[in-house]
Amino acid sequence: MKDVNNFITVVGNVGTDPVVRTHANDFKVTQFRLGADIRGRNQQSGEWETKSTNWYTIKVFHQLGLNAHASLRKGQRVFVAGYAKVDQYTREDGSTGTGIDVEAEAIGHDLKFGTTEFARLPQLFAPRGDGHRTEPGPPAVQGDEAEAPSGPGTAHAGPSAAGSGDAWQDQEEPEADPLAG
Repeated sequence: MKDVNNFITVVGNVGTDPVVRTHANDFKVTQFRLGADIRGRNQQSGEWETKSTNWYTIKVFHQLGLNAHASLRKGQRVFVAGYAKVDQYTREDGSTGTGIDVEAEAIGHDLKFGTTEFARLPQLFAPRGDGHRTEPGPPAVQGDEAEAPSGPGTAHAGPSAAGSGDAWQDQEEPEADPLAG
């Protein structure tokens, strides 16, 4: 299903709460429906209206699937980027239909319509010898690119040598109202 020519991004509303199903060898798949509206102006009234809705079955694997199950709810506006697969099927009445499955590679809330809060999963950090966990760093760079960049936004955000207890918790973030003008 992973054909680079079939990589798509869909923005829409979660149509069903995500469900996790367990298959052989404890393999978990999270699945939900996503509706993406096709909007246009009504030629008579000039008002915007929903012309139709495309429905997608979103399939999510591994940790991304578990995170989607914990984070997404029916009605939330999200984007999904992944690989599309188009299937033809026959209904009970004999008519045919087309279904689009998307194997998600990335999912996120659409921040145009609300806010969200990110919580990093501690089990994704590699344990250090001193009992602390560290976030994996960027990949090693060879040659002229090996020098660390400098300037705003390039400071290392990892644990410091000084501090007490958990170095990640010792770091303070400035408090700011993200909606303040």
